Amino acid sequence: MMKKPISVTLYEDLRLIDIGMELFIEIHFANGKTVQSRSSMIGYQLERFILIEYPNKGFSEAYQYMLANAEIVVRAITNSGFKDIIAFKSTILSVVNHPIKMLCLSVPKAITKKKVRDQPRVNIEQAVFVIHNESKVSATMVDFSFSGCLLTLDANAVSIEQGEQMHVAISINTDLSGILTGSAVKIQHVDGILHVGIKFSDEHPELTDNIFSYCLVNSTKQS
Repeated sequence: MMKKPISVTLYEDLRLIDIGMELFIEIHFANGKTVQSRSSMIGYQLERFILIEYPNKGFSEAYQYMLANAEIVVRAITNSGFKDIIAFKSTILSVVNHPIKMLCLSVPKAITKKKVRDQPRVNIEQAVFVIHNESKVSATMVDFSFSGCLLTLDANAVSIEQGEQMHVAISINTDLSGILTGSAVKIQHVDGILHVGIKFSDEHPELTDNIFSYCLVNSTKQS
């Protein structure tokens, strides 16, 4: 079976990123500083460059001058039937100021794809608060999916029964914060730690979708 030319494969993979699609980017500066932000796809010319929107997270003036030649990692959740991850490493060639402010990137040598359906639950270590029976208790979210999550917390801090309603206050950043409502479906005591599996209600579908996408994208960092 003949292999497709690299340029053809890259083109097919880039087509999975729709124009205007949200991108999660991570810029690595020469001084070791790393900045995470969001952008969107503007367009590309195969074998020449990729254009993305200037990051929506502000940089100091000094770092704006350091963008050229910085390494950038771009990740996106595609709309290819199932939600899949696409990711690539590139270099920032220049900052374009007209007609709008953009980053011009080199075309990557390869693009990584990962099926979300193969990973319906993602690992996460996020500090949250559990609101239960008028008590607010610190907890750690250790995994997350569209339908629920797993929390760990001090077994002496709160008493939770299976089937009881719970609220989980989460704040990952200014764009990803809110309260998720659900019920305790599985409870285990392990060495003084309470492990609580929560099934979400359907009250906040947009928030759960955004958190899952964020966790999923970040889970590919070591890939």
